[in-house]
Amino acid sequence: MNDEKEPLESEELEEIEMRVIQGYSYDRLQSELRVVEGESPEGVAITIKDDDIFRWRVKIQGPKDTPYEGGTFALKLYFPSGYPESPPLISFKTKIFHPNVDSFGIVHMDVLLPSIWSPDITVLSMLKSIKDLLVYPKPTEYGDPQVLSMFHKETQRFVEEAKQWTEKYAMENKNIFTRKFKMLNFRCCGNRNKYVKE
Repeated sequence: MNDEKEPLESEELEEIEMRVIQGYSYDRLQSELRVVEGESPEGVAITIKDDDIFRWRVKIQGPKDTPYEGGTFALKLYFPSGYPESPPLISFKTKIFHPNVDSFGIVHMDVLLPSIWSPDITVLSMLKSIKDLLVYPKPTEYGDPQVLSMFHKETQRFVEEAKQWTEKYAMENKNIFTRKFKMLNFRCCGNRNKYVKE
């Protein structure tokens, strides 16, 4: 009688590996969710889409003294099964006029590039970076080239356009933060106004 088991097929090995990876990703995201809920940065509200830990919904209040002040911006965070080895995809559901956000709403930051991404980056730090981005845009080759050009060459026009978009698209649900989401303080980089051309 031969008790030796048949070797697993490559497809079976891949399925087992994927389950292990997804399990680790799930545990990591659950842990990060508890951290975010416990610290709850000011002006940032988080929910989980359809109880799917890999799909987060975020609302961010526009920071004061920026063209986004008074607006409430909805974002989607999609975490791949390989997270945290692979970066999430972050996009604005609410239309926003910003040099680091392309026409599809996708957020472009260096830390989200696969070549730069590190598993040590947390969701909490990403949320802080996104809110900081509304105060201090980081215009690079990424994002919307037309908005980027206006930001560089016609700063005042950029500010007015961003304000108009905020009023048109981001002010419908501005009282959401007074209802059911926790709020904490987020420190954003001082009071220097980056939207005034020096």
